[in-house]
Amino acid sequence: MNKFSFGRLSYRRLRHTYGFGVHSPFAFRLVKDVVRPGRAYSWYGYEDIDAAVNSRRTGIRVERQAKMFLRLLAFLNPKSLFLPLGSDPLYHVAASACTGLKRIERKPKNADECDMIATHNDFISLKILKEHISQPGKSIVILDYPDGWLENLFETLPQGLMLYSRHNAIIINRLGMMKLHYSIFL
Repeated sequence: MNKFSFGRLSYRRLRHTYGFGVHSPFAFRLVKDVVRPGRAYSWYGYEDIDAAVNSRRTGIRVERQAKMFLRLLAFLNPKSLFLPLGSDPLYHVAASACTGLKRIERKPKNADECDMIATHNDFISLKILKEHISQPGKSIVILDYPDGWLENLFETLPQGLMLYSRHNAIIINRLGMMKLHYSIFL
């Protein structure tokens, strides 16, 4: 076996991360504008994230994810967002920089009332996430999801899109869209 050969899933993940093989126009735009926008993009909230990074000395991975989270918020334009207090402060900086957001909810009991839930691990129960994603126009961003959760969430998703990597996922219930999933590097 060639030491440079990729596994089948890794090859697809690499292709999908750059938009190749992503046939849905909505999913393609999401990948090209949010996940891998290129170096020419500069967003209004990047300065706030960079300032928070410099003051905290955080890792490049968290910085990249916070900037992608800002782009995702700008792309989907939710009116309300659940973001737990225990999440990394960079995500709160990204959410604060998003001008279309009317409300940021921090109480877990009110998470399902929001347009988007951004959570980590099993902070919000699978039952609540399944109820949330079954409603049109709702979305979920989950970091470090527990084993078996993606399959359950995708089964519950009536229509829309799921982009996922080994540890993180973006799930969007989009009205009238065929149910699709793509493995990418998030």
